[in-house]
Amino acid sequence: MKRAVVARHALASVIALMLTTAAAMAQALDAAAPAGEATPGQFFTVTEPITHEQIAQVRARTRHLVDQASRREGAKSPILVFQFLPGESAPGSSDFGAAYDLANYIARDLGGARLTVAYVPKPLTGFAVLPALACTEIVMGSQASLGPITPETQSFDPALREPVRFLAVRKARDADLILGMLDRDADLRLVRTADRGAHYVMAENLDEFRSSRQVVDDKPAWEGGRRGVLTAERARDEGFAKRLAETPAEVAAFYRIAGQSTLDDPTLGQLPRPVWIKIEGPIEPAMVSYLGRRIGQARREAANLVFFEIDSPGGLIEPADAIADLIAGVQDMKTVAYVNERALGVAALLPLACRDIVFAEGGRLGDVDQLVTGRGALQPLSEAQIDALAEKAAFLASRKGHSPDVARALVDPAVELVDALDSETGATRPVARDAAEADRDRFKNIVARNVGAEGPLLITAADAESFGMGQVVRDLEELKALHGLQGVPIRVEGPTWVDELVTTLTDPYVSWLLLFVGLFMMVLELKLPGIGLPAITSALAFMLFFWSHYLGGTADQLEIILFLLGLLALAIELFVLPGFGVFGMAGIALMLVSIVMASHTFVWPTQEYEYREMGITLIQLTGALLGVTAGAVVLAHYLPGIPIFNRLILKPEPWDEPATDPTAKPSMEGYESLAFLIGETGRTTSPLRPTGKARFGNLLIDVTADNFYIEPDSLVEVVDVHGTRVIVKPWSGEAPADLSDLDTA
Repeated sequence: MKRAVVARHALASVIALMLTTAAAMAQALDAAAPAGEATPGQFFTVTEPITHEQIAQVRARTRHLVDQASRREGAKSPILVFQFLPGESAPGSSDFGAAYDLANYIARDLGGARLTVAYVPKPLTGFAVLPALACTEIVMGSQASLGPITPETQSFDPALREPVRFLAVRKARDADLILGMLDRDADLRLVRTADRGAHYVMAENLDEFRSSRQVVDDKPAWEGGRRGVLTAERARDEGFAKRLAETPAEVAAFYRIAGQSTLDDPTLGQLPRPVWIKIEGPIEPAMVSYLGRRIGQARREAANLVFFEIDSPGGLIEPADAIADLIAGVQDMKTVAYVNERALGVAALLPLACRDIVFAEGGRLGDVDQLVTGRGALQPLSEAQIDALAEKAAFLASRKGHSPDVARALVDPAVELVDALDSETGATRPVARDAAEADRDRFKNIVARNVGAEGPLLITAADAESFGMGQVVRDLEELKALHGLQGVPIRVEGPTWVDELVTTLTDPYVSWLLLFVGLFMMVLELKLPGIGLPAITSALAFMLFFWSHYLGGTADQLEIILFLLGLLALAIELFVLPGFGVFGMAGIALMLVSIVMASHTFVWPTQEYEYREMGITLIQLTGALLGVTAGAVVLAHYLPGIPIFNRLILKPEPWDEPATDPTAKPSMEGYESLAFLIGETGRTTSPLRPTGKARFGNLLIDVTADNFYIEPDSLVEVVDVHGTRVIVKPWSGEAPADLSDLDTA
C-alpha cells in the first residue's frame, strides 16, 4: 500500500515538473514579445455563491471573446481575468459541484486564451477557492486570503481529496498545500531545505521527503492558528501569488490589458442588471429630459448596465452636448453605446460619452459636418462650431478611454490620421499626423490612413476595430452574450405616451394653436360674465404650452415665472389700478417675452439657424395675436345673434317706454363729458369684473369698478371720469329715495 502511495506521489511530481517546465517556456515566449505591448483582455466577475447559471454566463462570455479573437487573422489571444468576490450574505457557501465545474472549465476549456488570471481582492473561503486555483496566475489584494477550502460549517470529506489533488497537479501547484487548505485538520508542515527552498509536506509524507532532500527547518505550516488559510503576503513571498493589487485597474496595468475593460465598471463584483434605452431620430431638446427621466428610472431600479441603442442622423448642438454630458456623467452604471444603424452628425458625441461602443453590422459613426434643425432643415457647421465640437469630442473620448485623435477626426476634416507604432506601449494605433511627426522618438513606422478623404471621418462597422472605436456584433444575442446576458430578456425603455405627447405639443403648429386658444379665451373671458369656461380653457392651453416646453427642455422656471408675473401685472392693471398704463404694458411684454424664450434653448440668437428659429417664432406669435384680434371682432359681431351664446354676453335691461328699442342705450348726444356724474349714485345692472353696466336715472352706461368685483343690482358711486370711461365704487351711504329723479339734463 505504501508503495502505491509513493508511486502516486512520484507520478504527480513528474507531471507537476513537466507542467512547470511548460509554464516556464510559455512565460519565456511571452517575455520575448515587445516590451510594453498591449494585449486584449477582459474581466469577468464571479460572485458567491457560484451557481450553474453563473457558470453558463461566464462560459458564454469567455467563449465569445476567445472565439472572436481566433476568427480574426493576426489577432492576439486575450487575457482572461476572473475577479472572485465573496457573497454579501453567505460567503463561503458555494457548492462543491458548481465550484469544481467552473474550475474544470477554466483549467481545461480556455486553451485559446493567452493567460487566465484569478484576481482575489478580498478573503475568499469555501469551495469558491477552487476556480481561483484553476487559473494560471493569481493576483491578490493586500488584505485578501485563500482558504480554508472546506467551509467552516462542513467537515472534511475524504472523497474530495483526489479531484482537488488532480486540479493542483494540472495547474502545477503544490498538491500538499492545496490538500492542507482542503483539510484544515491535516498536519501540514512547512519545510525549508538546504537550497533555501520552501516546501509544504504532509506529515505522513515527511520521511519520504527527507530521503531525497536535506531539510534544515521543519515547522507547522499554518500561522497563528488560522489553519487552512493562505494570506496574501505569504502567497506573494512564496511565489503562490504573482503580485498584490488593490484595484482591477492595477491588474489591467500590470498585464497591459488594452482598452477600458476594468476602469469604472460598476458591474464588476455584481450580476449585471441591464436596461435598454432607445435614442432614435434627430437630437432635439425634448430628448434631454426624456433621457434624464429614463436614466433616473434606471437608477431607482438599481440597474448597473445601460445599453443606449442609437439610430440618429444628427440634430442640434445644444441638446447633443447636454445629452453627451448626461451620459458621460453616469458613474454608477456601465454605459454601452449600440450603434444600430447610424450615429451621424452631432449624434456621434453620444457613443463617445459611453464607456463601451458596439457596432451592429452596417453601423456608421461620425461625419459631423452639418446640423439637423427641428424643422428638418440642414445647416452646415461653421468653423467656430467645428472647433468647439472637435474639442468636445476629444474630451469625451479621453474621458471614456477612446482615442481623442480619432474622435477629433470625426468632426474636423483637417485632422489626418496615421497608424504609428507607439514606442512607449509597443502597440500600433491611429494617431494624428501632426502629433506623430512632432514626436518622432515615440512614434515609429508612420503609415497614412485617411489620405484623400473628403470631409470628416466616417467610421463603419467594418473598420471600427482598426480605429480602436469598439467591437462589432452580428445581432442582439451576440451583443448580450458579450456582456454575459445570452438568453436574458432586457426591458426596452423607449419613449412613453408622455414623451409622445410632449413631442406633439412642442410641434410648431400645435404650439401656435395653444397660444391662439390661450390668448383668445383670455380676451373672451373679459367679455363674458362670471369666471367660467373661457378662463378654464385659457389656463389649460397655457399650462399645456409651458408644461410641454418645460419637459421638452426649452422652458425652465424663469420662463414660467415671467409669464406669471405678466399675468399679475395685468391683474393689477385691471382690478387695482384701473387704466391702461405701466402695469398693463409691462404685463403684456412679460408674457410675450416668456412665450418667445420658452420656444428656444437660447436666450438671444448668435448663429444663423438661431436667427431663423427666432424669426419663425416671432411670425407665429404675431399670427396668433392677429388671429385673436380678428376672432374678437368676428365674435363681437356675430355672438349676440347666436341663440345659445347670446345668453353669455352682457345685455342692458329693457326700457319702460314701449316705443324705444329695448337693446339700445339712450343717446349720448349733447354730452361732451360725463364728468357731471362724479359723486352721483346708481345701480349696477350686470356684474362689474371690473367692467359692466350701471343705470343712473334714465342713463344706462358702461362703467369700471375700482375694486375686483361688484355684484349686480348693487349701489355704486361715481368716483372719477376719464372721457367716456366712468369709474365707480360700492356705495357706502344710504340709498336715495328715488333714483329715477336723478337729473340727467
